[in-house]
Amino acid sequence: MRRIFTVVAAGLLLLAASAAAQTISPVIVEYREKARGSFQLYNDSFVPLAVILEPRSFSVDTEGQLTLRPLDPEIRVELSETSFRVGPQQTYTVFYKAQSARLPAWFTIYATVTGPQTPTGIKLVLELPHTVYLLTKQPLPRDAVVLHRAESGRKQIEAEIENRGPEFIRVQEVEIASTAGKKDFAGFPLFPGQRRILKLDWEEAGTPQRITLKFEKFKVESPLRPAPQTP
Repeated sequence: MRRIFTVVAAGLLLLAASAAAQTISPVIVEYREKARGSFQLYNDSFVPLAVILEPRSFSVDTEGQLTLRPLDPEIRVELSETSFRVGPQQTYTVFYKAQSARLPAWFTIYATVTGPQTPTGIKLVLELPHTVYLLTKQPLPRDAVVLHRAESGRKQIEAEIENRGPEFIRVQEVEIASTAGKKDFAGFPLFPGQRRILKLDWEEAGTPQRITLKFEKFKVESPLRPAPQTP
């Protein structure tokens, strides 16, 4: 009986024959109003790979969890091809055009990469995302971003931030200042009208005292208050 395992990840496919890495680049891109772009798929293994492309829309909830759905009807994506093969140790470039009747808009082109079946009957499948944001030319004003709370517990920092504007914006970096120094955390997207709850594990020396959210043209800062004690 043939066994098929599907592995969904951001960038690594372990082929049983070569244990080599397969990647897509770039992973995230931003365009103003409409896109005319490309991405590359790298096959570093010694076996050929089959690839199928499918554009999908997505949403992100307050906890940062991703939900995929079929491509929204107002978004139009034209791909140079939707299926192809990438030879061993080769790179394949895909070109595309995209526009939307509503802005801002965002979608992901998922590349489903499949390797050959091994003698033991195992086939590994990987989904590699190329995420596209179609943005307006209007910047989001500073006063549209509201930091509702910023609290520090024994092992975790929690903050709640809201984008009250109609535009997309990205938190490029989160900085926590403590009595022992500073530590940086990865940024995240903040969608129009979205509230986002940010939870950061804190294992560093020193008591965290201040949080800074860094955007492209401004930053939002707040002291960290003690989190309410649960009974």
